[in-house]
Amino acid sequence: MRLQGKKALVTGASKGIGRSVALGFAKEGADVFLTAKEDQKGLDEALEQARALGVKAQGGLYDAASLEEVRRLMDNIASTFGTLDILVNNAGIIRPTPFLEISPEQFERTLRIHLYGTFYHMQEAIRRFMMPKKSGKVINLAAPAALMGFLGVADYATAKGGIVALTKNAAKELVPFNIQVNAVVPVAETRMTEVLSGYYAKRFGIEEGKKLDALPETGKLVGTFVYFASSDSDYVTGQVLAADGGMFC
Repeated sequence: MRLQGKKALVTGASKGIGRSVALGFAKEGADVFLTAKEDQKGLDEALEQARALGVKAQGGLYDAASLEEVRRLMDNIASTFGTLDILVNNAGIIRPTPFLEISPEQFERTLRIHLYGTFYHMQEAIRRFMMPKKSGKVINLAAPAALMGFLGVADYATAKGGIVALTKNAAKELVPFNIQVNAVVPVAETRMTEVLSGYYAKRFGIEEGKKLDALPETGKLVGTFVYFASSDSDYVTGQVLAADGGMFC
C-alpha cells in the first residue's frame, strides 16, 4: 500500500492508460478523483472498479482544454477530498493527418487539450493543494513522437514535446517546494494506437499498420506511475522515463 492515504487526480481515466493507472493507484491505497470529457459510461465503470478496491473514488466530466472547467474540477476536489497529493495529466486526443493537411483549427485544438490542459491542471493543483503543504507529485504523459520523427502526428508530437519542456522547467522551479514533476513516455495498446495503426494501414499499407500490433496491455505501465507517485521518487524530478519495453530505445 505505497499510496495509502494519498489523494490522486487522473485525467482521461474512463479507459486505457488513465483507467489502468487509476486502478493501480487504488490498489496501492490512494483515493482517486477521475475525469473524462464525454465518456460517462466508461468513467462510471472506472469509479465502480476503484471503489471495489476499498478506496474513495469520485469523478466527473470536464474539458481539460478549458481553464474554467479545470478550476471547477479543482473546486470539486477541494470539497470532496480537501487536498490533492498526486496529479496525472493523461487526457488527450489524436487525429492522424499528414503535416500539410493539418488545419490551424486541428493544430490549436490538439495543443489545447494536451499542452494547455497539462499546464492548466498543473498550475491549479500546485497552487491550491501542493504549494501550501510543500509536497506533491505531478506525472505528465509524453510520447515517443515527442522525441523522434513519426508520420501523421505533427500536431500531437508538438504538444507532447511541449509537455516534455514544461515538465523539466516546472520541475526545476518547484524543487524548493518539494514538488516532483516527471513525465512518462508510455507505449501500450490503447484507443490512440488503434487509430494510428488504422491510419498507417490505410495510407502506407497493411504491413505498416501491423507495426503497432501486439503492444502490451496498459496494465504493464502501472508500476512506472506508482513509482513516480510514491515516496520512492522523492529524489527524482524533471525526468522523462520511457515505459516502452525497449521499443524505441
